Amino acid sequence: MTTRTPSAPTPSARTPSARTSSAHTTTRNAPVFRINTRDQMSALLTVIVTLVAILAGLLWRNAVEARVKSYADPAGVTIAYPEAWRLDATSAEIGLIRVSDSLATEYPTTFELRWLPVAADAGDEDALATALNTLALNRGRDLSSFKLLDTQNGQTIKGLPGATASFVFVYDPTSLFQQGIPAVVLGEDLLARKGERVYVFSLLTARENRDLTEQRFRAFVESARVP
Repeated sequence: MTTRTPSAPTPSARTPSARTSSAHTTTRNAPVFRINTRDQMSALLTVIVTLVAILAGLLWRNAVEARVKSYADPAGVTIAYPEAWRLDATSAEIGLIRVSDSLATEYPTTFELRWLPVAADAGDEDALATALNTLALNRGRDLSSFKLLDTQNGQTIKGLPGATASFVFVYDPTSLFQQGIPAVVLGEDLLARKGERVYVFSLLTARENRDLTEQRFRAFVESARVP
């Protein structure tokens, strides 16, 4: 009589208990992610500290910008300007006062007040036209790529007969000792005729800073006192 030897089970023929044991082993070996409460608090604290620092910086900047200084020239012209800005009154005797923000990007934002002599018997329109022509000629000579964009007559500036003008030029900071990137500078003039003078308030600023300085320039004009 022939004796049969039982065949060994194939690898795929596992018993139910073996499959269950394998499943349990897989479950035990799976990584478990736990949220660390301390890490959450640390991240939240970092965000809060950052926001507080930003807010404090904005408040400090606004407080600094709100402070102003005054200047009066011998002729009786008075201006008020941001305390942190630099005053240049070296040309006050010939009719030019300038204040500038040296920290502004690309080009130092500048406010100017100058006065030009006109004939006492000239009409307002003629006097203002003469002043506009003088400004355009001088800037065309002194500034790179100067272009007069627009002029508007029949305006009222500080309660006086006035005119406005807008212009543009290119500022190149390159010098013998340093290289620089040219910047497009936008300019705006507000002209007011009073007697034998035309007072010219000018704003010069880089395109990127125009919106930030417009309101401050209006305050500069409003605060000025002319004889």
